[in-house]
Amino acid sequence: MRTGPSRHIRRPGFIAVALFAALSLASLAGCGDNSPVAAPTATLPEQAPDYDSTDTGTEVDIPDYETDLDLSAEEKEAVDGALEAFVGYIETINRVFSSGGEDTNDDDKFAHGDSLQALRESANDLKTERQYMAGEYDFYDVRIHEVQLDSESPEQRSVQILYCSHDSDHAVVDVGATMPSQKKRSLTILQTATLKDGDWKISNQELWSKKCE
Repeated sequence: MRTGPSRHIRRPGFIAVALFAALSLASLAGCGDNSPVAAPTATLPEQAPDYDSTDTGTEVDIPDYETDLDLSAEEKEAVDGALEAFVGYIETINRVFSSGGEDTNDDDKFAHGDSLQALRESANDLKTERQYMAGEYDFYDVRIHEVQLDSESPEQRSVQILYCSHDSDHAVVDVGATMPSQKKRSLTILQTATLKDGDWKISNQELWSKKCE
């Protein structure tokens, strides 16, 4: 089992993201393994988000990861880019859902395709239902599942990332409500990062298993 070290990558001009809210995957409870997963919906804390808060030079912490793959230098570079998108996408989910779908600024910075569409649809649902995500959507045990760089088309190249998330640490609730008590549960999620206009972004998210594997 090979591991990749954590490191910092400079990311200019990204709006600061507070990680106090978590997205809810409760809607996945009835899905089978490897079924498509829409971006989780969130619930809004009563305090308004800081729309004017910006960071002109924040750092992205690329997480430690494990892989059974024998990665080349080119593949390691692709993995770094994919993991930057992975972390940024989860931060975006937490920001959008904790705001009850109100704060969608730069929602396409780390997402495109199915993931971006699901994120926007979930944000609209939250606003319509007057709900937000309480808690926090997290990740741990990050694994690089597959790297595909053989395609002649840059946008067909992909990195698949498996990770665990504490599904019981967040929930969609009505605005003004607090985080409910929930039975401990973790899920394994598969995210796929692909190139979009030269940048790695999360294009798809699937439920891999209803437990952490």
